[in-house]
Amino acid sequence: MTRLLASALLTVAHVRIALWVLPSRRLTTVIIVSRNVPSLRPSPARLESTVRVASRVVPYATCLTQALALQRLLGRHGYRSFVQVGVCKVGRQFRAHAWVEHEGQTLLGTSESVARYSRFFSWPASPPDRS
Repeated sequence: MTRLLASALLTVAHVRIALWVLPSRRLTTVIIVSRNVPSLRPSPARLESTVRVASRVVPYATCLTQALALQRLLGRHGYRSFVQVGVCKVGRQFRAHAWVEHEGQTLLGTSESVARYSRFFSWPASPPDRS
């Protein structure tokens, strides 16, 4: 668990810094990783909880930071996922939220909590096939 937590902490910090300093068109090179399917891999739920814990110590680890970090970790362990960003209106204010979807499962939120958001865009799990 210590190694996984350290990996999550470094990933969350890496993504947070990338969001601060890189132009959006360069983020894909930082976030998307090649798939590596180790024989013993943590479950998506375990990776989610590890990202949540690591995000407590990284300043400004917003839902977008967490979602991009989780997607990176999922990809590193061979899981395909998509970052979803949605918006909703609360009173006169717009709110946005980012979460991850993996095989129909909502991570970093629940199906009920994200249902109030209209999907604004999705971040693909991997670059398009170049066949």
